[in-house]
Amino acid sequence: MVLLRLAKSYPFRFGMAYSLFKTSGCDLMVQKVVEKREEIDWRRTTAFGSFGLFYLGGVQYLIYVPIFQRLFPGAAAFTA
Repeated sequence: MVLLRLAKSYPFRFGMAYSLFKTSGCDLMVQKVVEKREEIDWRRTTAFGSFGLFYLGGVQYLIYVPIFQRLFPGAAAFTA
């Protein structure tokens, strides 16, 4: 599967892209389904997408991956 290869080859970039699409998609769904808007607020969607890209995909990866590798050194071998 192509996505799995990308995730394994480029975990940081893949995480950022995944967070971007997930966060933007969720905001679009909320605007159309929950709020029942006629027009999409693209500025708001861009803000959510930027948050997903930089903070959820970037900053949290840089914080949690090194910390969890130190806390659980055998986790990589266990999950493989």
